[in-house]
Amino acid sequence: MSYLKDHLCHIGAIIILMILEYFMGRVFFIDESYLIAQIVLTLIVFTGMILYDYFRKIPYYHKFEERLQELDQKYLIIETMQEPSFYEGKIMYHSLYQINKSMNEKIYDYFREVQDFKEYIEVWIHEVKTPISSLSLMFHNLGNMRAVYQLKKIENYTQQVLYYLRSQSTTQDYIIREVSLDECVNHVLVKNKDELLGYHFQLKIDHLSSSVMSDNKWLEFIINQIISNSMKYRSDFPYIKISCKEDAQQTVLSIYDNGIGIKSSDLPLIFNKSYTGMNGHIETKATGMGLFIVKKLCDALGHEIKIESKENQYTLVSIIFHKNDYYVTKL
Repeated sequence: MSYLKDHLCHIGAIIILMILEYFMGRVFFIDESYLIAQIVLTLIVFTGMILYDYFRKIPYYHKFEERLQELDQKYLIIETMQEPSFYEGKIMYHSLYQINKSMNEKIYDYFREVQDFKEYIEVWIHEVKTPISSLSLMFHNLGNMRAVYQLKKIENYTQQVLYYLRSQSTTQDYIIREVSLDECVNHVLVKNKDELLGYHFQLKIDHLSSSVMSDNKWLEFIINQIISNSMKYRSDFPYIKISCKEDAQQTVLSIYDNGIGIKSSDLPLIFNKSYTGMNGHIETKATGMGLFIVKKLCDALGHEIKIESKENQYTLVSIIFHKNDYYVTKL
């Protein structure tokens, strides 16, 4: 029906032509049977042309629409279609090809700019670590622990930026290998020893003899973010318990603290980007990026993360390492 509507002018012109042909034949006294035969022949030829044009174009357009509906990345449509044989189709095909080519070039230029910026930020972060470490050592020797804590926050924020960039990368910036949970947790605790001692945290470590398949640097960052949150939202008598449970299907690393907890209405949203919730009103400098980055890294590594909490009572973070053919258990 759409095809016929698109050719109404042609159909109307032929009808007018046949009417004129008939009346001209009557005016010049042409035999009526001959006149009717000529009109029928004209109608047959025109109908044949319409049908030929229809069956040449419509299947191609239908196939085009079907392919477009099937594709998730619709800009690839031109790659899945052959160039048609009719003129209008050729114009459409070459136009789409040029549009797609131009857009790909723009996207590539944009991608390169973003990639260059990311690389610059990564280099800058690695460079700034040196003066931060030097200042931290200087203030530590001077006994200025308040300055040490502030520098530690700066270091944590730069690490967040670094791992946020890595979590957004299309390339795999991690190496999956056997990682000792005991060593990984100890590295994080040593890194945070000044704050843990300064805030008078009680620590309990249980059953961390297992090894999991992960990236040690990424896993240390994940654990460090969780420990940082425990220190940030601590209670008056802070306590952290880190333990591990293992069965035939999975290994679960649990980090428990008796801090201020998380409001139940905030729990479904805590992994959302920039979401701070009720605790964000308590800690006004909270960015809401820490757990968002942690979740992104866990997803990339194939780990599962869950958080249970009761307001003003506790928070329990569980990192679940599912076992598979590449999993190694260290007894």
